[in-house]
Amino acid sequence: MFEYIKGNLEFIGEEYIVVDNYDIGYKIYTSNESIADLKTKLGAVIVYTQIIVRDDDMSIFGFSTREELKMFRLLTTVNGIGSKVALGILSSIPMGNLVGIIVAEDTHSLTKAQGVGKKTAQRIILELKDKVDLKIAVMEPSLISQIHNENDDAEEAISALVALGYTKGEAKKAVDYVKDACGNIEDVIKKALKFLSK
Repeated sequence: MFEYIKGNLEFIGEEYIVVDNYDIGYKIYTSNESIADLKTKLGAVIVYTQIIVRDDDMSIFGFSTREELKMFRLLTTVNGIGSKVALGILSSIPMGNLVGIIVAEDTHSLTKAQGVGKKTAQRIILELKDKVDLKIAVMEPSLISQIHNENDDAEEAISALVALGYTKGEAKKAVDYVKDACGNIEDVIKKALKFLSK
């Protein structure tokens, strides 16, 4: 309906802003990243928008960049992710980092986002990893190191389980199921064996 709204930033609330356009104040739900970005702009601001209409409600969601709006729209295509959860994710994790997390299939970091459990994180990764824009992916050095360590431990645990006679598919399923709750590789193997013995 609207590609963007341009006007003066009149008010900043918690997870929303009010933009005045010709004496009409538009309440626009937005992310912490967009709020921080818009605060730095003098005069009129441009907010790229998406209107969500439900039976009992009409809300405007908007962002300071087209890329963040695109990410919001992508998140809402995931089964079980509504506009409020998508906004919570974008407020919890800066967009570039979020893309990096999805590409790296890092469920652990994704569960730190507001409203996202392990199964939801896995679903987001599964449905979006081939759709996100790799050009905007940002990988913090600590995140890269953490992901490499977790992946190395997971591979080592899978190899150990295969050596014990399990198929690679069984071993991977068990390790993926238990690894987020484990502190080290020995824990991963023990809990994976317990999972496989059920």
